[in-house]
Amino acid sequence: MAEQPKLVKMFGPSLQQPAEFQLKETSPFLGGGQIVGGRVLHSERPTSTYDLVEKMHYLFVRVVKARDLPPKDVTGSLDPYVEVRLGNYKGITKHFEKKLSPEWNEVFAFSQERMQSSVLEVIIKDKNLVKDDFVGLVRFD
Repeated sequence: MAEQPKLVKMFGPSLQQPAEFQLKETSPFLGGGQIVGGRVLHSERPTSTYDLVEKMHYLFVRVVKARDLPPKDVTGSLDPYVEVRLGNYKGITKHFEKKLSPEWNEVFAFSQERMQSSVLEVIIKDKNLVKDDFVGLVRFD
Protein backbone atom coordinates (compact mmCIF):
# COMPACT_ATOMS: atom_id res chain seq x y z
CA MET A 1 0.00 0.00 0.00
CA ALA A 2 1.58 3.27 -1.09
CA GLU A 3 1.77 6.16 1.36
CA GLN A 4 0.30 9.48 0.31
CA PRO A 5 3.00 12.13 -0.15
CA LYS A 6 3.29 14.73 2.62
CA LEU A 7 2.75 18.37 1.73
CA VAL A 8 5.53 20.74 2.74
CA LYS A 9 4.53 24.41 2.96
CA MET A 10 6.99 27.05 1.79
CA PHE A 11 4.63 30.01 2.17
CA GLY A 12 3.07 31.60 5.21
CA PRO A 13 -0.63 31.08 5.98
CA SER A 14 -1.56 34.29 4.15
CA LEU A 15 -0.16 33.00 0.80
CA GLN A 16 -2.11 29.82 0.11
CA GLN A 17 -1.03 27.87 -2.98
CA PRO A 18 -3.17 25.23 -4.67
CA ALA A 19 -2.11 21.69 -3.70
CA GLU A 20 -0.73 20.90 -7.18
CA PHE A 21 1.80 23.75 -6.84
CA GLN A 22 2.98 22.91 -3.32
CA LEU A 23 6.13 20.91 -2.61
CA LYS A 24 5.52 17.23 -2.04
CA GLU A 25 7.74 14.80 -0.17
CA THR A 26 8.32 11.66 -2.23
CA SER A 27 10.10 8.34 -1.74
CA PRO A 28 11.74 7.55 -5.09
CA PHE A 29 13.87 4.50 -5.87
CA LEU A 30 17.51 5.62 -6.05
CA GLY A 31 20.81 3.76 -6.08
CA GLY A 32 19.41 0.33 -5.41
CA GLY A 33 16.64 1.18 -2.97
CA GLN A 34 13.82 3.43 -1.91
CA ILE A 35 14.50 6.43 0.33
CA VAL A 36 12.04 6.56 3.24
CA GLY A 37 12.56 8.96 6.13
CA GLY A 38 16.16 9.62 5.07
CA ARG A 39 17.11 5.90 5.06
CA VAL A 40 17.63 3.66 2.02
CA LEU A 41 15.49 0.51 1.94
CA HIS A 42 17.06 -1.87 -0.56
CA SER A 43 14.95 -3.70 -3.10
CA GLU A 44 15.37 -6.45 -5.68
CA ARG A 45 14.17 -4.16 -8.49
CA PRO A 46 16.97 -3.11 -10.88
CA THR A 47 17.55 0.63 -10.94
CA SER A 48 18.96 3.07 -13.44
CA THR A 49 19.98 6.70 -13.65
CA TYR A 50 16.63 7.43 -15.32
CA ASP A 51 14.42 6.37 -12.40
CA LEU A 52 13.37 9.97 -11.72
CA VAL A 53 12.49 10.62 -15.35
CA GLU A 54 8.94 9.96 -16.49
CA LYS A 55 9.09 7.43 -19.30
CA MET A 56 7.81 8.75 -22.61
CA HIS A 57 7.50 6.47 -25.59
CA TYR A 58 8.41 7.70 -29.06
CA LEU A 59 9.00 6.24 -32.47
CA PHE A 60 12.24 7.74 -33.76
CA VAL A 61 12.73 7.75 -37.54
CA ARG A 62 16.11 8.65 -38.99
CA VAL A 63 16.22 9.57 -42.67
CA VAL A 64 19.83 8.90 -43.66
CA LYS A 65 20.34 9.01 -47.42
CA ALA A 66 19.22 7.89 -50.86
CA ARG A 67 21.31 6.63 -53.77
CA ASP A 68 20.92 6.84 -57.52
CA LEU A 69 17.53 8.55 -57.57
CA PRO A 70 15.97 8.94 -61.04
CA PRO A 71 16.13 12.42 -62.58
CA LYS A 72 12.70 14.08 -62.89
CA ASP A 73 13.32 17.49 -64.44
CA VAL A 74 13.82 18.21 -68.15
CA THR A 75 17.42 19.10 -67.31
CA GLY A 76 18.05 15.60 -65.93
CA SER A 77 18.30 16.78 -62.33
CA LEU A 78 16.37 16.26 -59.12
CA ASP A 79 15.76 18.48 -56.06
CA PRO A 80 14.90 15.71 -53.55
CA TYR A 81 13.36 15.85 -50.09
CA VAL A 82 11.62 13.28 -47.89
CA GLU A 83 8.22 13.31 -46.19
CA VAL A 84 7.87 10.94 -43.22
CA ARG A 85 4.19 10.31 -42.40
CA LEU A 86 2.54 8.50 -39.53
CA GLY A 87 -1.23 8.96 -39.59
CA ASN A 88 -2.00 12.70 -39.58
CA TYR A 89 1.54 13.67 -38.58
CA LYS A 90 4.37 14.31 -40.97
CA GLY A 91 7.96 15.49 -40.93
CA ILE A 92 9.78 16.98 -43.91
CA THR A 93 13.53 17.00 -44.50
CA LYS A 94 15.40 19.84 -46.16
CA HIS A 95 15.66 19.62 -49.93
CA PHE A 96 18.83 19.49 -51.99
CA GLU A 97 19.38 21.27 -55.30
CA LYS A 98 20.26 18.96 -58.20
CA LYS A 99 21.40 15.93 -56.23
CA LEU A 100 20.67 12.30 -57.18
CA SER A 101 22.36 10.81 -54.07
CA PRO A 102 21.41 13.10 -51.13
CA GLU A 103 22.37 12.60 -47.46
CA TRP A 104 19.90 14.11 -44.98
CA ASN A 105 20.74 12.43 -41.66
CA GLU A 106 17.65 13.93 -39.97
CA VAL A 107 15.65 12.40 -37.10
CA PHE A 108 11.90 12.68 -36.49
CA ALA A 109 10.15 11.68 -33.24
CA PHE A 110 6.51 10.60 -33.15
CA SER A 111 4.83 10.35 -29.73
CA GLN A 112 3.21 6.99 -28.98
CA GLU A 113 0.32 8.76 -27.21
CA ARG A 114 -0.71 10.53 -30.42
CA MET A 115 -0.16 7.76 -32.95
CA GLN A 116 -3.29 7.21 -35.00
CA SER A 117 -1.84 4.70 -37.42
CA SER A 118 0.58 1.80 -37.43
CA VAL A 119 1.75 2.50 -41.00
CA LEU A 120 4.85 4.65 -41.47
CA GLU A 121 5.30 6.12 -44.95
CA VAL A 122 8.61 7.44 -46.27
CA ILE A 123 7.99 9.42 -49.46
CA ILE A 124 10.67 10.95 -51.68
CA LYS A 125 9.59 13.96 -53.71
CA ASP A 126 11.16 16.37 -56.18
CA LYS A 127 10.76 20.03 -55.17
CA ASN A 128 9.28 22.24 -57.91
CA LEU A 129 7.87 25.76 -58.01
CA VAL A 130 4.28 24.76 -58.78
CA LYS A 131 3.71 21.13 -57.76
CA ASP A 132 6.24 18.70 -56.30
CA ASP A 133 6.76 15.43 -58.21
CA PHE A 134 6.49 11.98 -56.63
CA VAL A 135 9.74 9.99 -56.82
CA GLY A 136 9.20 6.96 -54.58
CA LEU A 137 7.54 5.51 -51.49
CA VAL A 138 8.27 2.91 -48.80
CA ARG A 139 5.68 1.77 -46.24
CA PHE A 140 6.42 0.10 -42.90
CA ASP A 141 3.70 -1.48 -40.75
